[in-house]
Amino acid sequence: MTNKQKQKSQFIYYRPGGQTRPPVSRQKQPKRHYGWFIAIVVLGLTGFLLTRSEGHALSTYEEVRSGISGYCLDNLHNKTISGNEVDIWKCNKSPAQNWNLSGNTISIDGSYCLAVDKQHAIIANCSSTAPTQVWLEDGSGLLNPDSGKCLNAAGHNDGSPVTIAACSSSDNLSWTAVSSSGKTITLPGTCHGSEGQKVACYAEQEWANWQSGVYSHPALLTSYTDGAAYEEWCADFVSYIYKEAGYPFSGGETNGWDENNANNIQNMGFTIHQPDNYTPKPGDVGYFSYNGGHVEIVVSGGPHPTFIYGDSHVTDPTTNNGDMAANTMLSDGSAGELIYYMSPTAGS
Repeated sequence: MTNKQKQKSQFIYYRPGGQTRPPVSRQKQPKRHYGWFIAIVVLGLTGFLLTRSEGHALSTYEEVRSGISGYCLDNLHNKTISGNEVDIWKCNKSPAQNWNLSGNTISIDGSYCLAVDKQHAIIANCSSTAPTQVWLEDGSGLLNPDSGKCLNAAGHNDGSPVTIAACSSSDNLSWTAVSSSGKTITLPGTCHGSEGQKVACYAEQEWANWQSGVYSHPALLTSYTDGAAYEEWCADFVSYIYKEAGYPFSGGETNGWDENNANNIQNMGFTIHQPDNYTPKPGDVGYFSYNGGHVEIVVSGGPHPTFIYGDSHVTDPTTNNGDMAANTMLSDGSAGELIYYMSPTAGS
């Protein structure tokens, strides 16, 4: 890594803070009206059950609205089979549009997740280790880091297919998840679980902040680097995320969480694993052999993990420093490759 200099940012970062019907009394009726009375009761009970069923669905309903007005992400013909295509359809609160956002996945019917198959969006059996099922907020869109592309409505009519395409701010690449109460839902939601899960969750939240266009990049970078002058901030980002998740570093070159040397991250209480015999987990840190060392946070584990990190090889125009990146790359050719994983000693 090279050493460049920049003026200390003057921005101040303010951190931004997923009925029953009453019983009807029965009265005895003359025998000649009994059949008519039963029909009324049956019809009423049927309506009551339908009302209860619809009410239950609405109480857990989460629709993913397209930027194309009036249309929602839709499981084509509501076929809950792996490989079924995903389309857009007029928003109608049907089971085919009842999605659940959890972590960095979007699922339907409890066991099928939104996934990428070549250039198409499908549902597939949910797998916590499938990079094709990982989605990160990217401005107003949804990025699949494995493909490097965003969820895209390929048409403007009922049944238009959903594909992936280069990320941009167009309506067909814009998506908003909304609960039945009308509240906007964001990925990944409230951070909870083990140390590793919390770390991964906070990394995803900072990714969303960086990509949203709402928060100043110089201000965010100043908070990641603890106000330091220009530095390649991959290590700062790792230490900042661990601090935010409730596990701040101690010791090291600065005797605190603001560790800015990638090589020193391994001294912050991690267990080192060789990649040939270890399956990475969320919250682990990947160490890469770029010039000067480089570290990235694992946000989705398995044999093909997804990483979020500060990327000094791509200049962010508003900071003249590195940009933030997300992908599944284990090797960048001669520039560098994954050497080992580091997991919290306490386990993840």
